[in-house]
Amino acid sequence: MPGLSSDLPVTTYTPGSRLRHPILLLREMWRDLKASRELAWRLTVRDISAQYRQTALGYFWAVFPPLVTSLVLILLRASAVMDVKGIGIPYPAYVMMGTVFYQLFVDALNAPLKVVTESKAILTKINLPREAFVLSGMGQVLFSFGIKVILLIGAFIYFNVHITWTTILVPIPLLGLLLLGTMFGVLLIPVGLLYKDIQSALLIATSGLVFLTPVAYPPTTPGTLGKIINLNPITPLLMGAKDVVIRGIPGDLGPFFLVFGLTVTFLFIGWVIYRLALPIIIERIGA
Repeated sequence: MPGLSSDLPVTTYTPGSRLRHPILLLREMWRDLKASRELAWRLTVRDISAQYRQTALGYFWAVFPPLVTSLVLILLRASAVMDVKGIGIPYPAYVMMGTVFYQLFVDALNAPLKVVTESKAILTKINLPREAFVLSGMGQVLFSFGIKVILLIGAFIYFNVHITWTTILVPIPLLGLLLLGTMFGVLLIPVGLLYKDIQSALLIATSGLVFLTPVAYPPTTPGTLGKIINLNPITPLLMGAKDVVIRGIPGDLGPFFLVFGLTVTFLFIGWVIYRLALPIIIERIGA
């Protein structure tokens, strides 16, 4: 048409799936991942500043969930509701460690959907590397986890917990917990953007899941409950982290590496689904 510049970018939509050209898709994914690093950093700093700017208690809110959960579990054991033995360290320190590590998974699970949902206005108007929002969520989770670790170190010092040099290996299972939560969170983004029920369901699910995860006790419960705990994918990673700190080595490496490997695999699949589905969902939201 007269008066229109021929240099304007043109986007052509075709019915063909991007999966028909996997090599090209992988190149685009890697390119956008590298391009999203600076944006992810800026989003992380912005969101962390906004999160704690207008709060009376500030960073205390980062440690509030695991602290409350720990106190409840400690009271349950003190009331003889739970009988936990053979944990190797004082029970309050054991519970604090379990809740801090479990909260890492919970925060990683909620972060992708939360960040993308809060950025819908940007996504509908500006074409940005969408990986930046997931990376930003992971950055916020790690920042919050760092604050919780300070609380955990204080508990270890107070209860005189001795750790071995192999504790330097604990980032490996903790990375597994971070990736496991992120994997589930990324897979839920397409549905969560369309239905707000997902965020409410996650809150309920993670509140109940804490009792089906060996946060406050070792996974030695017999019967059906014990089978559920052992089938829980969080269990090998969480127990791996606790065993490295307490005993110096994970108790069972087979399930640990199996869950870690499956986590990485399904995280990649979730990444592909995220890239393919998000433009369609954003277009529907912005319509």
